[in-house]
Amino acid sequence: MKRNRFAERHPYWFVAILEIVVIVVYLIAGTIAHFLKLSNLGLYGLANLGLTVIVAGLLTGMGWWKAIGFRSPGRRGDLLYFLVPFLPLFINFIPGVEVTSIGYLLQVFVITLMVGFAEEGIFRGLMLNALKVQGLWQAAIITALLFGLTHALNALTGKSLAENVAQICYALAIGFAFAALVLQTGILWPLVLAHWLIDFINFLQTPGFTYPAPWNVLITVSLAVVFTAYDVFVMLQKEQVKVMQA
Repeated sequence: MKRNRFAERHPYWFVAILEIVVIVVYLIAGTIAHFLKLSNLGLYGLANLGLTVIVAGLLTGMGWWKAIGFRSPGRRGDLLYFLVPFLPLFINFIPGVEVTSIGYLLQVFVITLMVGFAEEGIFRGLMLNALKVQGLWQAAIITALLFGLTHALNALTGKSLAENVAQICYALAIGFAFAALVLQTGILWPLVLAHWLIDFINFLQTPGFTYPAPWNVLITVSLAVVFTAYDVFVMLQKEQVKVMQA
């Protein structure tokens, strides 16, 4: 398939084009959301609806569904690697959750599911699969950097500079760890599930609840450290397997 050959021959161009597509889609969605006075949830939904269609179309056209990790794990034990990615989910439960209506719950359910699928499908799916032939560490680092920088687009939602910087650093650490997990296990769907649930509970947190600034910094830094350390651990495990197989 032509798209397969392009991704294989020009992986960096393929990744650059995907990143541009993500940025353009968010800018278009942000513009529409501004004029229609949509909420942040509406902005996320609009942007990720477009990205979901794009990702699903590319994966189908390229025949990459199994290649990027939508398949059964090679070993059941590989699923244990995915316990750490669910850590932020439990932290998101601390403020408590509040469901104002079934309609809102369904909106959040669908939109966050699209976010999880679209972001994992792009960064740990299409991009990572194209780049891994250039080197595993390089692939993990590049996709993590792009994932982190893409979260600067959250400025469109009105977040402060400090909040955006914190989220970018946090996203970088998660990006490293998630990429390492896919490279180690060859499966992606547990990350889609984790990403979806984390965002799902985040949107359902009790309205008006905020951590004191020092606690926000502590939680963000702690999670970033944990995920960075976990990334290195998983990548070293992958390197050991390669040495044993050589």
